[in-house]
Amino acid sequence: MLFKKLRLVLLAAVWCTVGSVAMAQQAAQYTEIPLAPQFDLAPHSAPEARAQLNQVKQNINQARAQIALINRGEAPLNGSFTLGEGTPGAVQMTNQALLKGWYENYVFAQFTHAATISELATQRMTFVNEFNTRCQIDEVYQHIANNIVLPQMQAFIDGNFHPAVQYNAMLIVGQMNHRANYNPDQTRRVPMPSEVALNYLMQNIQGAAKNDALLLASWVGVLRHVSMNRVINHIPGSNQVVIANQAMALLNQDAAAAGRSLSGQTWLQRRALEVLSAIGRDNGQILPRIIAIVKDDNAPISLRLSAAKALHYFYYDAQTRVVVEDTSNALGLLTIKICRNELARVEAEKELEAAKAAGGVAGLGAGMMGGMEGAMGGMEGAMGGGMGGMGGGMGGMMGGMEGAMGGDVFGGGDSVLSKEEKRRVDYSRRILAYQLYHVVMAIGKEGRRVGPNSVPATGMVLAVGQDNAGQPALAKLQESMDAIIATIRIPSQDDAVSPDEVAAEPDRDTMLANLEDEVRKFESFLLPAAAPAAADVPSTNPAEPAAVAPGS
Repeated sequence: MLFKKLRLVLLAAVWCTVGSVAMAQQAAQYTEIPLAPQFDLAPHSAPEARAQLNQVKQNINQARAQIALINRGEAPLNGSFTLGEGTPGAVQMTNQALLKGWYENYVFAQFTHAATISELATQRMTFVNEFNTRCQIDEVYQHIANNIVLPQMQAFIDGNFHPAVQYNAMLIVGQMNHRANYNPDQTRRVPMPSEVALNYLMQNIQGAAKNDALLLASWVGVLRHVSMNRVINHIPGSNQVVIANQAMALLNQDAAAAGRSLSGQTWLQRRALEVLSAIGRDNGQILPRIIAIVKDDNAPISLRLSAAKALHYFYYDAQTRVVVEDTSNALGLLTIKICRNELARVEAEKELEAAKAAGGVAGLGAGMMGGMEGAMGGMEGAMGGGMGGMGGGMGGMMGGMEGAMGGDVFGGGDSVLSKEEKRRVDYSRRILAYQLYHVVMAIGKEGRRVGPNSVPATGMVLAVGQDNAGQPALAKLQESMDAIIATIRIPSQDDAVSPDEVAAEPDRDTMLANLEDEVRKFESFLLPAAAPAAADVPSTNPAEPAAVAPGS
């Protein structure tokens, strides 16, 4: 184990070193915008240039202070400003010229430099956060956004800049607003995304995007717009129809016809599902297509999970309806599939370990374990996916899941299990909890009041109001889901025999045996005349495709 960890560390170190060199060499082929001399610290790094270095630092601090005054409305856009006043290199300009030079030849110029290409995400988030939180005057915000930021981002996207620069530029376009997020008295108001930015994003979605990375970034920006539209209703209905039609076209698109890998197409289609659910309206084709994906045993499991989760957000009124019984049964079959997949994964893992312990064919154990680790890595990658992508996505989802399920899935304090067994059971628990979370979201919640505000019902719980005939099927789904979740929940201290003892926690075999009992009960309801739902069996040879059981 120590050797394995050391090998991984060494491989990671070599990859990072080689990758960084390769990225720097590749980035050198692209355009770099030089920093304005007044803000460029690099030429003055030698000890004898300390005076010039101090002057550049003063210029940067002076510019920041003046821009803060402009953002607060204490210095007018057409006012004058002298950079480095009282020095031989003093430059007089308008505040508008200062803003243009500061952003174009300092902030954004840094985005293009090969030496700092790995810091792009941090640079982007820093800029967006500072701009959207510090500028408090609508006139100033609109001037910077429309006359400086958006033109520069479009120049990045259209020019000979590094693909990472272009991708980050499109993400910034999606973050631009129509007005400042804060009033002059520093009270916050609801952001209103920029209509100009949305039009540009849609142009790229409709065919102007040069590559799939820019297409993905465009969909991320559109998702922000349609999500905010649920609060401020700033997108006209006709434009929402255009967006929904583009999302449906992507959802119906074949990966091979689009020239993409299945995984790449799936990633984009999951964004399309998020956009459609944020719009929340059906045209007679959207919800049937989403439910068809939930049912499709040939679709990637990540796409089916995203389709299930999308059902949470629709409005389900007289114009947006589903057949609740059919949808609940589809969600039930997906639940069974999730559980069967994990049961099959664990059985395959046991077989690998048994073969390795028995000293099977030389190299078989290592190869099989490598394949299993690859499958696990893929699962972890899928678990970390989503808007924003998102290292924090997993934690956020788990927190939401605990609330949705009404219990603590991962709590429980100390464990009586060994460290290795605890790792095994928690890994299974997390896979199941993450995937089942999507079905829990589809089921939804009853409406309730929180203080003076009312929280509406969601998912199938809301939809059943338009289709009372589906109530028995939904109730059975809820009952079975509660029983399944109970099998993977970590016991709390309240479950202990006495306050002085640690609550007994089942090992993996016990937990999964209890899970299978509940799955069989659910199968007897949904599949009374059919065999249990088949699971996707992991491949035992990394060189071979995963074996798929009949009917899966």
